[in-house]
Amino acid sequence: GGTNMDNLYENIVLLCEKAGIRPGRLCDELGISRGLMTDLKMGRKKSVSAQTAQKIAAYFGVSVGYLLGKEAEGGDGA
Repeated sequence: GGTNMDNLYENIVLLCEKAGIRPGRLCDELGISRGLMTDLKMGRKKSVSAQTAQKIAAYFGVSVGYLLGKEAEGGDGA
C-alpha cells in the first residue's frame, strides 16, 4: 500500500528521523505541547494550528504544504 500523505504525525516523525532528533525534542525547541503529539499519534487530533504548522515547517526547512501532505517534497515551487 502507498503511504497516507494525509498523516501529519507520520510526516513529522519522518522529518524528525531525517534530522536525527526525537519528536519530544522538536516540541521542546518549538514550545509545542507534547500532548499535542500524543493526540496526533492517537488520532484524537488530525491537524495543528496554522501557526504551529508554520513553526514545524520552518524548523525542518520544508513548506507547510509538504508538512501537511498536500505536495511532494521539493516540488517545483521555484
